[in-house]
Amino acid sequence: MAAKVPILLVNSNQRNLQLLMDVLDKEGYDAIAAHDYPTFDQAIIQQPAPKGALVDIAGFDSEIWPRCEQLRAAKIPFLVISPRLSAAVQQASLTHGARGVMVKPLIIKEFMGIIQSLLEE
Repeated sequence: MAAKVPILLVNSNQRNLQLLMDVLDKEGYDAIAAHDYPTFDQAIIQQPAPKGALVDIAGFDSEIWPRCEQLRAAKIPFLVISPRLSAAVQQASLTHGARGVMVKPLIIKEFMGIIQSLLEE
């Protein structure tokens, strides 16, 4: 059996984090959870490294952006998840290395398609 692909999930809301972990686990991924900066920092350097990341910026302050820069430096492709679409969030996300921005609520079928395309790049 092939090893599960590790994906980093960053979300300050533990309930939402668990929901996303359950979805990814069901789809055959190895979800790595980070609900705060220390666990995010550890996840970026762990081995095996995540093959992709989903970063929900809600509940985090501007210190989220240097972590996104670390993802980019580690060549871990990632998407930002935001509670609303705004030009400022989109600009900051792309400036710090995100491949794109997803707006909540997430539709699972679309979500899984986007994850697959993120990992293929």
